[in-house]
Amino acid sequence: MSDNTETNATVSEEVSTGTEVNSPDTESPLAYENKKYRQRAQEAEKRLTELEKKLASAEEAKLKEKEDFKALYEKVSSENETLSATAQKWNKYEENRRNSLLEAAPEGERERLAGLDLDTLEYVTGKINNEKPNMPEVVGRTRNVQPQKPYSSMTEDERRLNWADIVKQAKLR
Repeated sequence: MSDNTETNATVSEEVSTGTEVNSPDTESPLAYENKKYRQRAQEAEKRLTELEKKLASAEEAKLKEKEDFKALYEKVSSENETLSATAQKWNKYEENRRNSLLEAAPEGERERLAGLDLDTLEYVTGKINNEKPNMPEVVGRTRNVQPQKPYSSMTEDERRLNWADIVKQAKLR
């Protein structure tokens, strides 16, 4: 009789420890079903990857147990070749990217930037190249030119030439 209560307790614990799904009362039935299927698929994928890892480790252990070092060596050497090829591609890409970023940097800063890692170099050159000027030029906008003399000291001809600027300044005040 105690065995029966123990199994019921473990079953209820397993059910309660799983991810909780909102009840269909709070969500639409379709969303509830979708969420349930999505969670089930994610759990199945997780379990599949765990089983694949266990299978690979069991296979390696079996080969070690048989002392089949030749098969282990061939397996590790093939993995090493693929990883070496990937590493060479990455090193070539990193070198090309670094050179292009250093060429885009100002000449005076290239020596100082050459020692940075790739992520920092991309960030710094992006900041340097994206600097905005103090006053951006906008198409169709006139420049705000200040008269060189105050109005009272201008001659009649200077007042006529600068009259539009004088009126604009008066409107801004």
